Amino acid sequence: MVYDLTSLLIQLLSGLSRAMMLFLLASGLSLIFGVMNILNFAHATLWMLAGYLTYTLFQFFTATMGESGWWLLPSTFLATAALFALGCLIEFVLIRRMYDRELPEQLLLTFALILIIGDVIKMIWGVDNLRIYMPIEPMEFFDSFVNPYSFVVIGVGVAVAAGLWWFLHHTRYGKTIRAAVHSREMVSALGIRIGAMYTAVFGLGVAVAAMSAGVFLPIVPIGLGIDMDLIVQCFAVVVIGGFGSILGTFVASIIVGVVYSFSVLIWPDGALAIIFVILVAVLIWRPWGLFGTELRS
Repeated sequence: MVYDLTSLLIQLLSGLSRAMMLFLLASGLSLIFGVMNILNFAHATLWMLAGYLTYTLFQFFTATMGESGWWLLPSTFLATAALFALGCLIEFVLIRRMYDRELPEQLLLTFALILIIGDVIKMIWGVDNLRIYMPIEPMEFFDSFVNPYSFVVIGVGVAVAAGLWWFLHHTRYGKTIRAAVHSREMVSALGIRIGAMYTAVFGLGVAVAAMSAGVFLPIVPIGLGIDMDLIVQCFAVVVIGGFGSILGTFVASIIVGVVYSFSVLIWPDGALAIIFVILVAVLIWRPWGLFGTELRS
């Protein structure tokens, strides 16, 4: 099967857009596990909840103040703030009791959160897929047309990656978080309140995911079940990139997003299987991920 250059470039654009969605979702998951050693299976479900909340806020602003695509900005901001607060509450009330527990118990707790949040969503919003329609004209791209919003998505992903990297490497609090990845005991010995830091990190990870839900609502419908599809790919991204590494998560997201996009052209039913072949290959070659460090004992 032969494809022209234009169709390949469009597929590349689609892959990069998907990569940024995976990065924005997986970066918080990687940060939470790298710092707190908690595998939050409900991460994508919280992302889904943020999408529903953003949609509701957007509809409220549109109904009360007139139609405008710009209402997506305050809607996303408010939903992100709400999910940050919810994430902090979940860590303080539930996750904090899991630090000394085994992994299966952590997974059971976060899976229970999936069921609870899913039922709440079903009661409030129903089972229909929801999407924000933006009045954006297609843009000419070589000999075809593309949605210019894809470039916005890619730009947001790159900006967030740069912002997270700067925060973790050039701020005092970010450096403390990075130090906690390698030695919590050392950070605690310096007089830093580990509990408060864990609460903030969990809230930050959830907030980044919540923000991405608003960014992607114009191109990705929110519906029940989408969280389970995404969390599997996010775990693949985090493992390939290395737990706790923002750079690794970014690079792995591009690999997974682009490979998946082109795999759909070649083998639609096996696109996800190809991703897991890459995952297994990385685990055999470098079990701690491309940019990760060997797990502490």
